[in-house]
Amino acid sequence: MEDFSKKRLYKKIIVKLLREKKLSIEELLTDLNDILKNEYGFEPISRRTFDRAKESLLENGYQINSRKFNGKNYFVLDGFPENITLTEEEKLTFPLLLGLLDTERTMNAVEWLKSALMDEFDYSENDLKSYPYFVHVQPSLNHKDELLLLAGQIIEYIKKGQAILFQYQKKTHTEFKQVAPLQIRYYDNRYYLLASTIDVTTHKPTNLLQTFTLDMFVEKNVHPAVDESDENATEPKYIFFDYDTLYKATRLEELLKHSLGIWYDWKENKLKTFRLKFTDWAMGIVKNKKIHPSQKTIQDTPDNLIIEITVWENHEMDYFLGRFGDKCERLN
Repeated sequence: MEDFSKKRLYKKIIVKLLREKKLSIEELLTDLNDILKNEYGFEPISRRTFDRAKESLLENGYQINSRKFNGKNYFVLDGFPENITLTEEEKLTFPLLLGLLDTERTMNAVEWLKSALMDEFDYSENDLKSYPYFVHVQPSLNHKDELLLLAGQIIEYIKKGQAILFQYQKKTHTEFKQVAPLQIRYYDNRYYLLASTIDVTTHKPTNLLQTFTLDMFVEKNVHPAVDESDENATEPKYIFFDYDTLYKATRLEELLKHSLGIWYDWKENKLKTFRLKFTDWAMGIVKNKKIHPSQKTIQDTPDNLIIEITVWENHEMDYFLGRFGDKCERLN
């Protein structure tokens, strides 16, 4: 365990001990060192280290006061920082949220989040254990760690308005792509990048919106795009763009607003209102989660559910509705 984790542990134990009862400085330090030795196998800490941990707690908003009882001074925990007070609803839902992250439970960030909840809010390991009471059955993605890190890298470039370069796997070959990244989307268990290609002559975005799947990035890595038009340049000239201007120029919001998830037609999008009839088990699925924000209920009976949605007419509708089999019928 690193030093910063030890310091956090010292503070956690101090708060836990003071929650239970008032303690003198001698009792508090003795109990703290007993826990460190018996539960964690650590060496005892000095009075100076203890004082630093207590001061850090005070700086973070904990109210630890010294009071005299029967002629002896005791430490008393009078209050907690406002920002770490949890409601009953929050206490109940945190374990469920960790359950939703169960497929990523081995990732460092998820482990850190779990550790922080235990340190700051006094959850036990068992409190945050969702299985077997709650199970998230979504299969884990292949290369999930690499994909999440890749998405995070790209988002950092997006925030800076900086173009990126990457090698992309096509059906039969790979290509180098230079794009101005605009948005990462997670849809139907895949990560997608929405971006505008960089013109090879002007080194500026073309304003044409394109979609790339992150799992097709070779080596799951990106690099800053470079303007190589000046052969005499002694330092790389990185390509930057105005994010807000490009976002509007690509019509990203409009195009994706009318998509079921990620697809649209580059050349000509046709908006269509689909009327769909669902029966049997498919009714419950569609009632529980809308297919699209435009969804309107036309008829709802014990035997069937008829809805309307307005989206682009393309293969995405065929792919999505295919999962319902004969429990879904197109009425137009």
